[in-house]
Amino acid sequence: MSSASLASLTNQKLDTARRFIKQSQDSDEAWLKVGLESSALFQLRSALNGLLKEVSLTYSLSGSLDVDVLFAETEKKQIIVPVLAELAELFSRKDSWCFQLQQAYLAQFECKIAASSVVQSDNLIGRGSDAGASVSFYLAKLVELVLRFREESSEY
Repeated sequence: MSSASLASLTNQKLDTARRFIKQSQDSDEAWLKVGLESSALFQLRSALNGLLKEVSLTYSLSGSLDVDVLFAETEKKQIIVPVLAELAELFSRKDSWCFQLQQAYLAQFECKIAASSVVQSDNLIGRGSDAGASVSFYLAKLVELVLRFREESSEY
């Protein structure tokens, strides 16, 4: 699979998430908003996986969807992949958008306890009933990260 087709798949996931968020914000039905935001979370996590696949292909890594595994591979190969370093740091911080996206995903799709019940901080992204603000924020940050990676990797 070429990097262009992987990028296209990642873009499709991001666009689908964007559409679900827009629909949830336009809906007057509370039950529908929850379902659409859950669908958007799934698409965002899938887009993050797509980014990891793009990184793996670009830098000839294993293709793992685990940031720590990929980051360890880059250290072993003695190469620097800024997006992996950033993701590793984001996943390690409980107040980061990336960690919160993962926790929201786990809460929705794996019936795990949401991070909001574990982490108490004024710095956290909005929790539930925030009219899609959290999911929109995750989308914006993920798009920013994807674009930055693609720009950096085109120089590689």
